[in-house]
Amino acid sequence: MLQTMRDNAQGLIAKIIVGFIIVVFALFGVESIVSLGGGEQAPVTVGDYEISTLEISRQVEQQKSNMRRQFGEQFDDSLFNDGFFRNSAIEQLIEQRLALQSAEQMGLAISTAQLDQIIVNTPAFQVDGQFNSDQFVSILRLNGWTPMSYRDDLADDLKINQARAGMVLTSIETPFNAQMAAALSQEERSYRFVEYKIADLEDAIEVSDEDVQQYYQANTSQYQTAETVSVDYVMLSLADIAAQQDVSDDDITAAYEDYQQQLADNEQREVSHILIETNDERTDEQARQLANSLSERAKAGESFAQLAQEFSDDLGSKRDGGSLGIAARGAFVEPFEQVLYAMAQPGDISGAVETEFGYHVIRFDGIHRQESQSLEQVRAELEQEIRQGKAQLVYAEQLQELSNLAFSARSLSDISDALAMEIQTTASFDRNQGSGIALDGSVRQAAFADNVLLDRELSEVIETEQGAVVLAIREHAPQQTMPLEDVRERVVASLKRERAAEQAQTLAQAAADNPESVTDWQAVTGVASQSSEAPRAVQQRAFALANGTADAIATPGGHSALVVDDIQTVAWQEQAAEDAAVEELRMRRSRQDMVSYQGYARNTTQIERVGS
Repeated sequence: MLQTMRDNAQGLIAKIIVGFIIVVFALFGVESIVSLGGGEQAPVTVGDYEISTLEISRQVEQQKSNMRRQFGEQFDDSLFNDGFFRNSAIEQLIEQRLALQSAEQMGLAISTAQLDQIIVNTPAFQVDGQFNSDQFVSILRLNGWTPMSYRDDLADDLKINQARAGMVLTSIETPFNAQMAAALSQEERSYRFVEYKIADLEDAIEVSDEDVQQYYQANTSQYQTAETVSVDYVMLSLADIAAQQDVSDDDITAAYEDYQQQLADNEQREVSHILIETNDERTDEQARQLANSLSERAKAGESFAQLAQEFSDDLGSKRDGGSLGIAARGAFVEPFEQVLYAMAQPGDISGAVETEFGYHVIRFDGIHRQESQSLEQVRAELEQEIRQGKAQLVYAEQLQELSNLAFSARSLSDISDALAMEIQTTASFDRNQGSGIALDGSVRQAAFADNVLLDRELSEVIETEQGAVVLAIREHAPQQTMPLEDVRERVVASLKRERAAEQAQTLAQAAADNPESVTDWQAVTGVASQSSEAPRAVQQRAFALANGTADAIATPGGHSALVVDDIQTVAWQEQAAEDAAVEELRMRRSRQDMVSYQGYARNTTQIERVGS
């Protein structure tokens, strides 16, 4: 098949197509080719902005990372299906996008200087208290950012925070409102309630076989089995390939030499300097002579720190006696670094070293490097690294071959025979959870793809933590209604609970309509902030009703009736409007305003989800 494609690629039509692609590339860029077919529809759009699958995946991984940091070894992401993390990530991204759009509508912006200052002062990007570009890039790469994308995301976050701060800091509250709030908080109410719990009523409810049959027929959607599949698969495992690699003594010797060289390359040096600048009062030659003079004085025994404090033009280090701290290679400009790393012993002092900043007198203060371990101490680690390195090459070659075969082979047997790979079989799994390789969401997604599930094609290569997988459907069990005999207990329980809930609601409403007919009221007296035996929903409702009125209300696990018997008010004029109370009320109000504004933004922005 591949050969046929190669042969056809030599024809005139193929050459015309290639020429067309080249022209489009040149005029419009690679994005034009990607978008020719319309592209994959974004999973979510917020207004005019499309939230991509990549953004959702990054947010999911960030959620998992946060939970791993919070719970450590106790966190097991297999306890949560992919849908849980995905839905949570989508909602967070929607809220972020709504907040950002609101901030941009307000005309908020972040300056480049402000971004630079925040990045440089971020502790995670610092080494020994100083910003380190390698550390910065490394951390961004681990989290899926480039420097530019991180700056964009940081700017977005800052704009969102500006908008929230504007909402919080511009709200106002009056002393009168504080006095009224204080008076209401001290208002005492006496009320009574009676609670009808569903669990207490269920046992007395009887259901017939006909009732069970009718309920089952009306609610068959509640009693469906999950659609499941089991798959056959072949796996290309990097670990298995690594275990098969030979490691010679020469390999070990070369790796140990590299290990020692790496330690040397990664050494850090502690350094101090005196900087003499060229300026309006000092020519270049005078600066060079002064630097050499100071070098001679320091070599003769004068205090380098005192000379730096008196003569250095580097305001940042002169207060510390010229100390620049500890730095790795690449921290200084090249002429400075060449001299520093050419010094042999701590305490050595250079002559005048010219850089773009002026003339430096450099003192080499010390070496900081990881202690070298013996060959025997690191042999096992080196062997593993060598095997891993050799395996990477073999894995890459076999992965390419596996990809080609997955495209052209008719069955897993063709791949198994060609690459001597064992065909394995999974247990049944559904779209949301599985075991073995089906723990991986990408495996489940591939297994339920239409071309694999319905057309019974081989999947593409799926890269998992265990290795690269190609799979094919072995068995498929579609969703179906479970027989009544299997779910009778569930049906009976649901039916009883539904009727018990209706009965509890009826009893509560009857008690509210005719309080004299009830004898088992429970009396409560207190203020709104006090806890009581009454359910929270009952207590909240009691402080919303007028004196002498009654109501029925749903409560957790049932329904309740209540009657307000007495209200003892407090005069607001007698309350002190203290600054702390006014500020507390203002902050509470501002948070409510923020929630209200977020709700407004959601309600006035078109949000579309694919498939919704």
